[in-house]
Amino acid sequence: MNRQYGAMSGVAIVLIVLNHTVHFGFQVAPVSGIVRDILTVLQMLGAFAVPTFLFISGAFVAYAARGKMAHPLKFIQHSVSRILWPYLFWSLVYYVVIFFVLGERYSGPGYAKNLLVGFPYHFVPLIIFYYILSPLLVKIGRRHGLLLLLAIGLYQLFLIFMQNPAWLGSLTPPGWTRFLIPPVLFNTMADWAIFFPMGLVFSLHNKGLRPYLLRFKWVSVGVTIVLFSLAVQDNIFGLTSAPWLQYILPVAFMFVLPVINRKSIPLLKQFEKVGKRSYGVYLSHLVILTLAVGIIQAYMPGLSAYPIIVYPLFFLIALGIPMFTMEKTSRAVPIRKIYRFVFG
Repeated sequence: MNRQYGAMSGVAIVLIVLNHTVHFGFQVAPVSGIVRDILTVLQMLGAFAVPTFLFISGAFVAYAARGKMAHPLKFIQHSVSRILWPYLFWSLVYYVVIFFVLGERYSGPGYAKNLLVGFPYHFVPLIIFYYILSPLLVKIGRRHGLLLLLAIGLYQLFLIFMQNPAWLGSLTPPGWTRFLIPPVLFNTMADWAIFFPMGLVFSLHNKGLRPYLLRFKWVSVGVTIVLFSLAVQDNIFGLTSAPWLQYILPVAFMFVLPVINRKSIPLLKQFEKVGKRSYGVYLSHLVILTLAVGIIQAYMPGLSAYPIIVYPLFFLIALGIPMFTMEKTSRAVPIRKIYRFVFG
């Protein structure tokens, strides 16, 4: 597997933490003017994060399937359990936290629905779905990689239109098309269906594709920058109206990701260290930020007048506390065995 992916996983989780830092910061310590615009741009970088995770996960499956996947059921069981148990643990912790801190509660079926659709960890059910299908995807991807991406891309496009029916104008889809909408994964597949298969196929055919990706690397970089600039104009200045950018912007970056030079990544060792613990950070940082919001609003409301303190504080605790906890837990012999059930 490409050596830069470890560090890029770290970059992705930092972008997610940054995104949520700004989101919660706006609630606690609102800002305006150019400061808000800058924070919004930083928040928008999070659009690349989940697609990067999914792409790298697909690449990992391709790497694990070198030669032949000798024990596909064992691979599925190991991969799904590594994701599922921490997801269930932190989801339940999150539901308890929002019950006491925010007064947010659901019925029994409501909690079950939240777990199924991935609230608040939206992409986890999608990645579990892809891991279950991974032996089949590997088999098809080896022989018909382009057709696989085309089929999934078209299906995602269909789901995007179902998610945004106003984009169809006066056209009304036939009634039978509703049977093509997945009941649990509708929104997540509309947002991110293509990225795991892209990572899988690009890695399975790395030798053949890499020369072309390198040749057009700067074209892909340029397209990504242009699309992100348009998204900034749309989001902040309202100069354009292009809601479709959220879907195609990360796709352009996926053509850059496989050919990023590992040594060109700043803070390489630090990002690689974070990347090794990215799933645990992803699951736990929302709980920490929610608790921080509750504590400030209940006991330190005056801190809201100091955004210069709130935003850096949120970022540091959301990233630092999970990293510190995982580091200590992984080394503590009495509780080391539970690490994978809590952090993956």
